[in-house]
Amino acid sequence: MTGTDTFPRDGSRTAASSLEQNGHTYVENRITGSTDLFSCTWKSTTESDTSTQAKRILPDLCADFIVDSDGRSWLVGPATGADLVSVAAGTTMWGIRIKPPALRSLLGAAADAVQDSKIAFDDILTSRQARVLADALRHEAVDANLLDQLWRGLEPDYGIERGYCALIASPTTPVREIAADLGVSERHFRRSITSSVGLSPKLIQKVQRMQNALALSRSADLTLSSLACRAGYADQAHLARDTRALAGLTPTQLLREHR
Repeated sequence: MTGTDTFPRDGSRTAASSLEQNGHTYVENRITGSTDLFSCTWKSTTESDTSTQAKRILPDLCADFIVDSDGRSWLVGPATGADLVSVAAGTTMWGIRIKPPALRSLLGAAADAVQDSKIAFDDILTSRQARVLADALRHEAVDANLLDQLWRGLEPDYGIERGYCALIASPTTPVREIAADLGVSERHFRRSITSSVGLSPKLIQKVQRMQNALALSRSADLTLSSLACRAGYADQAHLARDTRALAGLTPTQLLREHR
């Protein structure tokens, strides 16, 4: 990775921009006010005249609270692999993206329990939280003041936040070295990060490298070997192994589908 390469680190899939593809519109918006628990809200719409097609959702380290125009509401936990999702024509979904280090604080329980899960609001939130959050998301009326009322006085573990930021900023650095730099044992670091974020430190780095590769591919025309090097992989073969494991695709297929 070069000293000039920079990548999104705020949990945003599209850097608060709009993505339109095949009758599907996705827009992210910053939350009015200041919150340490969430990164953004988003809205996804599938046009009514669009045929139902499966969309590959890649791991991105995040969890989301989501509601849809059919009245459903659920939490999507952090993913360890790609998920093929089919959305019916005419469906709108609204979501709020949780900052990864805040997930355990919001749940009040170990975050790895919701890994690769989809859980109804009523199963993880109080009845008031579920009702108010779902209504605010559908009316696009979420702000920091509302979130503070729903999770009054709640703050993320800033020690975990430091560790998580170190992992995504240095996805090639051995976990033991990051733990040592933070003054904790490797075992404690692995356990606390997994419990707080829902993913192991090694998997966090693996997902971040893939997201780095995707970001680079959108901004520069690179060979796969150059892309691998700049995104933090040991070599092109390392890139291929990781994309197969995380996305179920070769690097060429991944870039063609998600560039």
